[in-house]
Amino acid sequence: MPNFGFLRLVSRSVNPQYKHKKQETSNRKVNLATLANRATFALMEHINPGHWTRSLLDGSGLNDWWISSLTIVIDLAVLVVASLLADFFTRRIVIGLIHRAVKRTKATWDDHFFKEKVFQALVHIMPTLIIRSFLPVVFDDVPRFISPLDTLLSIFLVYQIVILVNRAARAGSHIVEELEAFKDKPVRTVLSVVMFLTWFIGVLAVVSALTHTPLSSILGALAGATAILILIFQDAINGLLANFQIVLYDLIKKGDWITFDKFGVDGDVVSIDLTTVKIKNFDNTISSVPAKAFVTDSFINWRGMRLAQVRRIKRNLVIDLESVAFVNDEVLAEFKKIERIRPYLTAREREIAAHNAEFGVDKSHPVNGRHMTNLGVFRAYAHAYLEELPNISNAHTLMVRQLPATGQGIPLEVYCFANTIVWTEYEGIASDLFDHLIAAAPSFGLNLFQAPTAASVRGGALPFE
Repeated sequence: MPNFGFLRLVSRSVNPQYKHKKQETSNRKVNLATLANRATFALMEHINPGHWTRSLLDGSGLNDWWISSLTIVIDLAVLVVASLLADFFTRRIVIGLIHRAVKRTKATWDDHFFKEKVFQALVHIMPTLIIRSFLPVVFDDVPRFISPLDTLLSIFLVYQIVILVNRAARAGSHIVEELEAFKDKPVRTVLSVVMFLTWFIGVLAVVSALTHTPLSSILGALAGATAILILIFQDAINGLLANFQIVLYDLIKKGDWITFDKFGVDGDVVSIDLTTVKIKNFDNTISSVPAKAFVTDSFINWRGMRLAQVRRIKRNLVIDLESVAFVNDEVLAEFKKIERIRPYLTAREREIAAHNAEFGVDKSHPVNGRHMTNLGVFRAYAHAYLEELPNISNAHTLMVRQLPATGQGIPLEVYCFANTIVWTEYEGIASDLFDHLIAAAPSFGLNLFQAPTAASVRGGALPFE
């Protein structure tokens, strides 16, 4: 059988038209590769114009397939080794130098960046950039591999950038939290938003790399899906808006003591997160309240008390109406034995006597003219007693007043401020104050109201009678 393959090969070798077509095809391929990879290939061509691996293997006697395959394997191996060496150099030497510089500086911001491994994430990007830049050189003989490998490296590069940004954001949040002006601000909320947006943009960048679609086009397409996103992330969006309102109107801060009856909360704010606010109650339990509730519902913030370093005492004694009476001369003489109100009684007696004398009041009946009452004298006594107490602030409102009478009697309210915000000390001051007033009330002929007990119903004797 004639060897037609050999005849075809001889015919092509002596046919000038075939040689021209082959040369034209080869030139077109080289031109397309050069135009497509000019930016990354220019440096390598300047250093080694003949692609040193192929030049080395051309004299080995191997066919084109083996030469191309070995060229790719050797170039890829050299590229991987060079990238690993670059990574090793940056991790061992560059990071070591950075660590020494961080220790020597007095600033604290670089400590946070080093602790969060921001510099490590930055140097790890270098090998990826090296491999991605020299892909056209390594796979020049098989350009169909360049695009998928470039896509994979682009996705990995996006992941590395997202990690770098998140670590830098965490380091920045630690720096901001140390500043006096931001100690009571919800920095963690802003950090959560930044990390969420970083991952969101990173996912879009991955989609852009896989579909070869510009990121701007993807963002434009998402505008039509805004309603769906709002529906899915409505809790996060509501929490974010609530956090902005909390900061804008200065509703709560970390460390504030709040009382939220709707959620059974009474304690200090521990943290303000994206969607929840954590409160440590005084019984050492932790409560989580939706951030939106602090905008829509009513709660008590005791921050003003802590800033003023005083705490209000607002309590009352209920006086039996039947025990209220005018003060006659005999009772007045008895009241004057009480040193705390003796100046008040003397001045008051002189004022009333002048008034009654001016108008010629008939004193045969106590209703005529002006007279003191035991309730009024006791109110003056309570006020004078409050002014003497060292634990009661005289710089803030201090008064003893009557409230509207009720079916139980007439409430006598004590309104003042203790010079401490420590809970145990405050309760001790308030208790001592009312202990004294309760014990002093009978000395003014006043009876305090209380619900009937079994002993009072049976007519039994009271203690100490």
